[in-house]
Amino acid sequence: MTTVLNRVSDVQDQVIAAINNVNEPLTTAVATAVAYVVDLAPQIPAVPFADKLPTPKELINNQAKFASKLVTTNKTVALSVAAAAQPLTDQLLDRKAGPARTKAAA
Repeated sequence: MTTVLNRVSDVQDQVIAAINNVNEPLTTAVATAVAYVVDLAPQIPAVPFADKLPTPKELINNQAKFASKLVTTNKTVALSVAAAAQPLTDQLLDRKAGPARTKAAA
């Protein structure tokens, strides 16, 4: 990996770590708020069509599945475009086409 990619990977790891670090305090804050609101819940009328709505867990799983498909599709398209541009990028970056980069392999 290049120095630039090493740095990008380091920053990506920091972002993931930051998100993971927020998990516990965020969960605790939500649990505290919910405990407070639950006491008020008997006073709040139920939504008439609640049985038709997905649960939060169902929504999250559905969105995660979509995001995974989106990332996979985006990667496929990006790699295809990168392969099409490779002759020019190899020339501009003064890279020699290796065995995997020849026109016959493309």
